[in-house]
Amino acid sequence: MIGYQTDNPLIVQGDHTILVEVASPRYAEARDQLVRFAELVKAPEHVHTYRVTPLSVWNACAAGVSAAEIVGALQEFSKYPVPEHVAVEIRDFASRYGRIKLLRDERGLIVTATDLPLAEEMAHNKHVAPLLRERLSALEFLIDPISRGEIKQKLVKIGFPAE
Repeated sequence: MIGYQTDNPLIVQGDHTILVEVASPRYAEARDQLVRFAELVKAPEHVHTYRVTPLSVWNACAAGVSAAEIVGALQEFSKYPVPEHVAVEIRDFASRYGRIKLLRDERGLIVTATDLPLAEEMAHNKHVAPLLRERLSALEFLIDPISRGEIKQKLVKIGFPAE
């Protein structure tokens, strides 16, 4: 998108907040896209405010929404060009989703990473490491079922939500 698009309702700001003009002819269409990947912050009469956060992007990914769809929707409905760093950060947030999986098999409850550097980061992180009971392989760790919720929270805090 180049320049100013009069009928578009979104103003995407560098801090990941999105102002939405309710009176815009494309408001309803834009809102229906936004609710898939952004959190409503406030909704006064004329301009609603949404925010894109790592968690909102991860929730969108969990629901099958891709980073390309998120960035595409922002670009389609934005009055001005979307700040490039916002698009880059959305892609980065989305790329972190699914790199750690939590599964149960005959061995018990397992946390697995997609690559060795990420597994090492988990093994050496002061918040995550105490919850890892045993290293089963280069990429897999056994955890106590009682630690399931806590490890999921710790993984979100380090930027890698468990799928």
